[in-house]
Amino acid sequence: MRKILAYLLVLLFVMSFASSLIGSSLDVAKEIAESANERIESLIESVIGKAECLTERFEETDLSLRTYVTLINNLGNDLVKRAFSISQSAIEKIEEIGYKAYCYYVPVKLGYKIFMVDPIVIIDD
Repeated sequence: MRKILAYLLVLLFVMSFASSLIGSSLDVAKEIAESANERIESLIESVIGKAECLTERFEETDLSLRTYVTLINNLGNDLVKRAFSISQSAIEKIEEIGYKAYCYYVPVKLGYKIFMVDPIVIIDD
């Protein structure tokens, strides 16, 4: 009887320890996703500010349409690449912990054009 009780107590201890590890690893995965999304959001805000300055300059000066379009495209394409890199790095770290994450796309308007940028979300199964 004592052996059974001892085994049950050990089993209970192991299960509670394992469940606390699972909870904490989910918290770590959420922190990774949140940090990546904050970096992407900051990047978006910065690029939007640059695009607004370019648009104002285009409207107020003799900046050529071709130059404006090229600059906006370069800003947007760089934003998409950098956000994708941040997202993929975070997704890899989250998957190493044992969770799944994916990108969801949000539109970001820069000047005349909309670019799709990819923050991430965790799938909590």
